[in-house]
Amino acid sequence: MLLSSHILAEVEALCDRVSIIRAGRTEQTGTLEALRGMTRTAITAEVTHAADGFADLPGVHGLVVDGDHVRFDVDTVHLEPAVRRLAELGVRSLMSHPPTLEELFLRHYGDELAHEPELVDGSRDPDP
Repeated sequence: MLLSSHILAEVEALCDRVSIIRAGRTEQTGTLEALRGMTRTAITAEVTHAADGFADLPGVHGLVVDGDHVRFDVDTVHLEPAVRRLAELGVRSLMSHPPTLEELFLRHYGDELAHEPELVDGSRDPDP
């Protein structure tokens, strides 16, 4: 069965495999798990020791250290060393968020959507 939808939460809930199509061509296809494995995971943690050493880890992006809290995105292939470093610092709390289908979609359409005019309510015109 083929489902074509712009309601990405619906697609995530109903589909086993996803294809992202742009300009009539398939950009990416696969399971959500496989597509997520090609991008970054958002990490937020509270640690018991000084949150240092993350800037030197491969695949870490957007690092923010605020006292005993640390936030960053990490390439999925480099997730294990980042989590290992967190464990060395003593984890009080940890949240990990894989990319949503919307984030995967925006990787392919973000530049195009940035040029679409916004409506008065801040939404995008579905039929420009």
